[in-house]
Amino acid sequence: MRFLEREPVHRISEIVEAAMTRVAPALILVGVSAFLVLTALAAAAYPGGTFCDASAPGYEFWGNFFCDLTQPVTQRGVDNTRARSLAQASFVCFSLALVPFWWVHGALLGGRLGGAVRVFGLLSAAGTNLIAWLPSVVSPLLHEVSVFVAAIPGLLATLLGVTGAFARGNAGESRSSPLRSSAGLGALSLALGSANAAYYAYAIAAPGCHVFLPALQKLAALSVLGWMGTIARAGAARGAR
Repeated sequence: MRFLEREPVHRISEIVEAAMTRVAPALILVGVSAFLVLTALAAAAYPGGTFCDASAPGYEFWGNFFCDLTQPVTQRGVDNTRARSLAQASFVCFSLALVPFWWVHGALLGGRLGGAVRVFGLLSAAGTNLIAWLPSVVSPLLHEVSVFVAAIPGLLATLLGVTGAFARGNAGESRSSPLRSSAGLGALSLALGSANAAYYAYAIAAPGCHVFLPALQKLAALSVLGWMGTIARAGAARGAR
């Protein structure tokens, strides 16, 4: 009887896994695309001002943080309602794209390692969503906490994912396989993300104008977006088999 009770649950789990395997790669690409479009629109609507230069005109790609777009007012006190709404929507899209991303990565690795990647990754996705709703102007402390709630589990998931991907190569998997091909970008994302988190922690401890921090954030973000694309390709290849 217990076997009969567990069998339907096991079957449902297999159906959900198979469905996610098919649709998750497309969801990653849709979420990332929506994030890029909405962020570009928010940047175009941003009145201007960076943490280092409140009088700066417009949004400076290497001078502004992503979260500057979510502030209710700019550094010089100008209303930022329009850009804020677009930026909050972009953060939501990105956090939603992280869900299938970590799901696919976990499926590619399999076993307990894949399960751990999923758990830490989903925690990071939830933290990423929080950042948009807790801008530093509203609450510096809550904003800082939300950043680390997103960053720490995300870096742990990345470390496990990259380690697992490289281990596949040591186990004999072809270097040209989609998962192995993603390992390099994953390692770059881990390095840049760790450096960004460490620099951000230093900036909290030593307030002031840290001119290289927004640029480091952008480099880390670009690396992660590229990595997400390679994992989407790997997931699509797995689903096609």
